[in-house]
Amino acid sequence: MLRTILAAGAVASCFVLGVGAYSPAFSQALVVEGEEIADAKLFAAARAEKELSVYGTYASETIAETLDEFRKDTGLKIDYIRVGSSRLYERVVAEFSAGKLDVDYIDLTDYALIKEWMSRDILGVHKVPWHDRISPKLRDKDGRWVYVYRPVQLFAVNTEIIKEADYPISWKDTFDPKWKDKTGMPSIDGGGAARTLFAFLRLEVDPDAWKKVAALNPRTYTSSAPTINDLVRGRTALAYGGASSFTEQMENGAPLKIIVPTEGVAAFGGMGNVTTTAKHPNAAKLYVNYLTSKKGSTLISKTGSYGTHPDSPVPIVAGSPLPPQDKVWIVTAEQWDTIHESWFDEWKTIFNRK
Repeated sequence: MLRTILAAGAVASCFVLGVGAYSPAFSQALVVEGEEIADAKLFAAARAEKELSVYGTYASETIAETLDEFRKDTGLKIDYIRVGSSRLYERVVAEFSAGKLDVDYIDLTDYALIKEWMSRDILGVHKVPWHDRISPKLRDKDGRWVYVYRPVQLFAVNTEIIKEADYPISWKDTFDPKWKDKTGMPSIDGGGAARTLFAFLRLEVDPDAWKKVAALNPRTYTSSAPTINDLVRGRTALAYGGASSFTEQMENGAPLKIIVPTEGVAAFGGMGNVTTTAKHPNAAKLYVNYLTSKKGSTLISKTGSYGTHPDSPVPIVAGSPLPPQDKVWIVTAEQWDTIHESWFDEWKTIFNRK
């Protein structure tokens, strides 16, 4: 099957690229499935660098297929190191301050920390070819960062505890008193996804959503993983969390049912770009282009997250397609500042958490 075509500008002839098939004698653009991902100059420079290194927040096993396809389509080697957002922020700052930040690409799931990286001049400037077509909510106007993946926040039930007739179909259904002592959720300080979820509930579903959920005496967890583990074990009957995490458990035989709520879904994920200290800056630019291209975004959508490219398909979760991209709610940078400034303390007061 034709995978990748190299097009030499106005040159009529073209051929399929196989790994290792590149020759510096050719000056050609990288075209994948009809879309130019890199012009001839960028692709030649990236191939000359041969490799790149990545600090990413997306789970290694989840992004594995995307990385494999990138290697096949470009012929580049890639070293992907997965680190949690807060630890990654600290690691990058420490290495940058010591003059030892050699990694070529980085991403985070926290607007505030991304702004800190920008203020320290850690993130470089690179606009992907479809920059102007991407929603302003999904990229920095000056090209300092762009979303590369967005997991969806929704909820699931344990099917061994809850009968199908009793499944909630909306977010508001989950506020019903019948879910008292049966609900699990990550804490608001459990990461960008949790903060987005609670902002969505308050701003889009019900201004009193937090108080209504708190009245259910829910179990709260430091992150999504223990939240979902307790749902699988039956310690809770319903839980809020990320679609991809629920799906992974279901693929391993967990008795879960994912619900796509009638009010819609929220999504939040990794924002990244080339570093200012990159040893392989052209390879890193090619990587960002690839992740946000139609091909890369389609691969991301297969993991249950939204890709960035405006023409990429919607994710299908547990056999059900999610809403179109323009129907997915995402917190803005301005709203994020509000959450950090006052909502943390308010949430902890409402949920009686220190």
